[in-house]
Order: sequence, then structure tokens, then C-alpha cells
Amino acid sequence: MTKNISRRDFLKSSAVTALGLAATTMLTGCSSNNEPTETNEPTFDETVEYLVLGGGIGGLSSAIEAVDNGCKSVLIVEKQGYVGGAAVVSGGILGGYDTEIAKKHNVSVTVDQLYEEQMREKKYILDPELTRLTIEKSKDTIEWLMNTIGVPFKDEVVQKDGYGTYQAIHLVDGEGHAMREPLEAAIAARPEIEIRLKTRAKKLITNDEGDVLGAIITQEDGTEKKIGAKAVLVATGGFNANHDLFVSTHPANRVFQTSLMAGSTGDGLIMATEVGAGTNSLDQLQVYLREYNNPTSQTPYMYTIFVGTDGKRFMDEKRTAQTYNQEIKDDVIAEYGKTGVDYFYSIADEASLAMMGIADAAKDHVGVIYANTLEELAEKASINKENFVAEIAKWNTFAANQKDDDFNRNTFWFPISTGPYYALQTTWFSSVCHGGITKNANAQVTRFDGSVIKNLYACGEVCVVTNSNGYTISNAITFGRIAAQHVMSQIK
Repeated sequence: MTKNISRRDFLKSSAVTALGLAATTMLTGCSSNNEPTETNEPTFDETVEYLVLGGGIGGLSSAIEAVDNGCKSVLIVEKQGYVGGAAVVSGGILGGYDTEIAKKHNVSVTVDQLYEEQMREKKYILDPELTRLTIEKSKDTIEWLMNTIGVPFKDEVVQKDGYGTYQAIHLVDGEGHAMREPLEAAIAARPEIEIRLKTRAKKLITNDEGDVLGAIITQEDGTEKKIGAKAVLVATGGFNANHDLFVSTHPANRVFQTSLMAGSTGDGLIMATEVGAGTNSLDQLQVYLREYNNPTSQTPYMYTIFVGTDGKRFMDEKRTAQTYNQEIKDDVIAEYGKTGVDYFYSIADEASLAMMGIADAAKDHVGVIYANTLEELAEKASINKENFVAEIAKWNTFAANQKDDDFNRNTFWFPISTGPYYALQTTWFSSVCHGGITKNANAQVTRFDGSVIKNLYACGEVCVVTNSNGYTISNAITFGRIAAQHVMSQIK
């Protein structure tokens, strides 16, 4: 039997925390006492035309768009000490078609092609109308970033592994970091926009009819204020940095380590569901391979195969580049439930790691175990020795024949035959929540019956995803701008 070495001891049963219970109650679509958050007409400490909860790229884009459409006052509240969210630490990857750059290089891809690929990639669980809208607006979104905001893009359109099969990917020159300064400059050039950092949105304010009238915020000094607004945008990001909420939405999530984005604590998800917002796909995650002891490292991608502590492979190891990877998530859940630990090992030999230039460094790397024989490696790593040796022999046969009879892998046929042999402790981190609150084509938040919660809008990761393959940033911007346009049409 293998050792049960688990950092979080995730297989032990434990009582759900008060936060988890509260979150579960909230996610039923109403508050615990089935009453609106506020009754009658409240007295506000301040009023603005447009209140934006969250200073990620969706919220910033929406604020800019609102002012450019005539909004006279926008307040953005952001609980972190900076704006930009996940987008400004991303790779700056945006899918799109028929842009100025694409035309320059005679690259032609159609909306229908991109839409069909998006739907196939996500196994047709996406909302067809909103997914098509994401694709249709991608051209406008990229050109808006270029021409209105001044975000620099590389002079190329590429096909990028893991981001679809079409030549549609536009790359920010300087990756996500290069988006921050232009966005901040665009905000500064619009005095109608105020940003309050280290300010947390706490609760939405509604009237007896359920219409949203504003929100309660907690400022950096701890004071609470009721902010009245003609419209409120929820753009607070995902929830996978809130482990209690992360697990209470879908218990199997407990086997995943959670996001490195500290702000992704589900504030908007909770606030919106308190006032009746619908939710969908809360079990859907985007997960990425990482070292167990170093969540920022992607070294495991350079290893040859993965085995559990039972010594057996459990998936096609080179399927990991997909943006949408629900099947990988399911495989990992099954593997951890079978072995009783929340990690596995990436396995390679001296020849393959030396070819990649990392063999010497691997010997001193935290989380790496190495040995001159496979039997010794299994003993050091507490891997089932008999299964492990047999599995390596079988893999070497697959590699020689370039045919994987177990998982239909079809690439990177490196044998594991040259000692020393290496085992890197590896796991999966959740990166993006694909489930969230529901919205319509105007970015208005909807209830479970499809009706609109008046004056409440949403964009970005707080919503049910309507994209895959490099459209995450584009999707947030697109629906942030759509929200602002609809808000201003209503105000006018």
C-alpha cells in the first residue's frame, strides 16, 4: 500500500465551515431568509450613475466605454491595491478574426469556423447565442484595445498550440503587463471615473421589487458606505481562491490546489446569488499542470509520463495543453480518489532531461526524487514498485512502436531507459472558473427562470463562461463594453 502523504489531508471528512455553509445557502439563488437585501428606498451616502464592482480588465473596459457613451460619473471599487486583475499577469493572448493585423497579413478566418471550434472544444455546453456574440465582437474588441486604449500588439496573427487550430491568435507585445499602463492612462484621461483601491464590495442593495439600487462597500479604513447607482456591474472575478466556497460549489474540487489570484474569492458570485441570480456550470474548471511544491513552475510539462503512487499511468500526458480540459479534471479526480494522495509523479530519464538542458538542475530541485534504477526510484518515492517497473516497460514498448494502446497518445515518444531516473512531485492547480452567474446578450444578470434582475450587469470570470481557446480576456472586455452600452441606452 502506498503512503498517504497529503498536504491538505483532503480525503479526511471534515465539517463544512460556516463560510462554506453560508456560500451553499447563497448559491441556491436567494438569501438565507428569502428577503431582499434591503427593503424600501434606502438612504445613500453617495450616488453615481454607474457603479463597477471590480477593477479587472472587464470592469475597467466597461467604465471607459460608459464614459465614452456619455456617463457623467463612474465609481470603480477594487479590493486589491492595484487594477487590471488576471489579464495584466496573463500571456496577453486574444483570439479574433478579420482585424486590421489579420487583413494586413491576408489571414482569413470566419466567425462560423471559430464558433464551431469553440463549441466543440467545450463539448457543446456553451450558450450558443453568447458564444457566437463573443466571437463576432472579438474583432471590435482587439481593435478597440489597439486604437482607443493604445495597447501594443505584435504585427502577426498566429496559430498557437492549446488555443485552437486556426490562425486567429493576436498577441499583446509585452504580454499582459503591457496592457496595464495604457488602461491606467485611459482611466486617467476620463475624470468622470473614480477608482477606490483596497475597497471591498460587500452587498448589493435592492428594493422590494428586487431591482438593484446600489451596493454597500467597505473602504480601506473600515468604514462602510451605501453607494446608490442607476446601474451596477459585477466584475469581481472567479472564486477559486476561496477554498471553502470552491469546495462547497462542487465537493470534488477539494483535490485541486487553488488559484494564485488572491482576489478570486467569489465576492460577486455570493452577492449576486443573494439577490436571486442564476448560476450554471459551477463544477467546470480550467486546470493546469504545476509542481506540487512550486505552483508557478511548469517544469512537469517537460517530463515524459505521469504515474500515480500506485505506479500506473492514468491519462494521455500530452493532452495538457488544451484551454478547456474538463476531461483532464475528471481523470485527476479519479486518480486522487484511487491513490489517496493529492499528487502524482512526472517521470523522465537522464537522456530526455539532458536533451532539454535541465537534468543537472533537476537533481537539486525541490520535489524531485532521482535514482540509478527504477526499483530504487520507486522505493524512494513510495511508488508501488512492481506496477511501476511494469508500466515503464510497457511505455517503452509504446514509444518504440509510436502507438499508445492505453490512452491513444500520439506524440513525444521518449523512452525511459537511461539512468538516473527522475520523479517530480506534481499536481493540478485550478486557473479559471468556467461556472458562475448567468447573464443575457446585454450582459444583464438573469435569474434561474431567465428573467432579468433590473439594473444589475456582469462580465468576466464571475459569469458562466461563453468561450474557450484564447477568448477569456476578449470575453471579459466584450461583455464589459456591452454592459456599458446597454446601461447608457437605459439612462439616456
